[in-house]
Order: sequence, then C-alpha cells, then structure tokens
Amino acid sequence: MKQIRRIPALLLAMVMLCSLTLAGCGKKEAPVAADKVAVALFDMILKNDASSAVELFGYADEAEARKDMGLDGSIYEGMADELVTQFSGMGMTVTNDEMQAFVDAFIDMFSEVKLTAVTKSSDEKAGAAVVTCTVNTFDPEALTQAMAEAMNTLDPGLLESGDMEAAFGAILKAAADVIGDIKPTDKTADFDVDFELADMEINGKTKKVWIPKDAAEFGNLISTTAMGG
Repeated sequence: MKQIRRIPALLLAMVMLCSLTLAGCGKKEAPVAADKVAVALFDMILKNDASSAVELFGYADEAEARKDMGLDGSIYEGMADELVTQFSGMGMTVTNDEMQAFVDAFIDMFSEVKLTAVTKSSDEKAGAAVVTCTVNTFDPEALTQAMAEAMNTLDPGLLESGDMEAAFGAILKAAADVIGDIKPTDKTADFDVDFELADMEINGKTKKVWIPKDAAEFGNLISTTAMGG
C-alpha cells in the first residue's frame, strides 16, 4: 500500500527535480501566481493536460510546454522501471509490462481527482509562498476492498505453487484490473504547499517561476490527502 501511495509523489519529484531546465537571471517579470502553477503542474502530470501551462506561460502549443517541463517523453515508463527496480530489491521479480499496466491503472484512478488552489501568502522579495490546495478524496476503504476482490479472482493453485514470479505478476494484473475503476468521492480535503521562486527557461526566455519547494512532498500530499491520509 505504501508503494501505491508513493507513485504520484515519485512522478512529481522526477519531473520537478530532474527535468526542469533552470537558467540564470533574466529580465525582471512578475511571476505567474503560485496557485496557478500548482494547478498547471497537477494537470500536466496527472491529467496529461498542458493547456493551463500554455495559457499561463504563452507557449505556442502543448508540445512546447511539455518539452520545457520535461514531459515530452513517457514519465510513466520511467516510473514503471523505477518500481520494478524497487520491487526487485525486495526480492520480488516482475516484468516492466506488468508494472506498466499497474502504473497506468493507478494514473487512471487519479485521473478524476480535481485540484483547486489558492495562494495563502506570497512574498516575492523573499521568494517564498504558501498555497492551499484542495482535492476531492477517495473512500478510504475503497482501495482495500478492491484489492481484496482482486485477490479473490486469483487461482489458489498459482499462489500455492511456489512460483513467486508468476504469482506476483498475477497479483499486479488483478490489481490493475480493479484500481482503474475506483472513483473519488465528492468530499474534499485541504493541504498547504510551500513554493519558492526559481529561474527557469520558459518558451525560450528566462523567467521567474514559482515551483514547489519540496516536489516529492507536494506529490505525497496530493496522493495521501486524496487517499484520505
């Protein structure tokens, strides 16, 4: 369960910490409000929708926005590879295709989560801001129940065979079959995120941009809050 909750956090951390192209100081320009950036990042990563970034930063199209934000490749394939490595370290072997199907199902599950944001405080001179984000949440018991149902579909003989690779692959497939159908409720919950100003290459120009101070924590708060944590 802990690995499942970490997936959005890992996605955000990978994109924000490894793929953003930071640059030197440029022409003074008022940065886009941090709350708008929060929504744009959420839409790009969990909705595959870069239209907000196009509007905010003046890109010609979504392809250019994804390129600057490091999202022109398949981050989901990278996530599957990451998880395969993590599970391998725990002695559990699974194929990349099996893990990719599981990641895709989890992303489908989060595709209907909505995020709104409001800037709680902002100090451009200090380069610090706090954004209050609101997400709709899942029933805390929904995932547990879905996983129990998935386990009930497995062949008991496979689990008793001692073939751990086949058994674990079957468990992942069964989980992927049910996770994508879980929908969030109408209930919402809030969390605060610290943002900081950074110089970033946007649409061929250096601009001051608000980004999450701790990208992994931003992602973790999205996933754990939505999951009722």
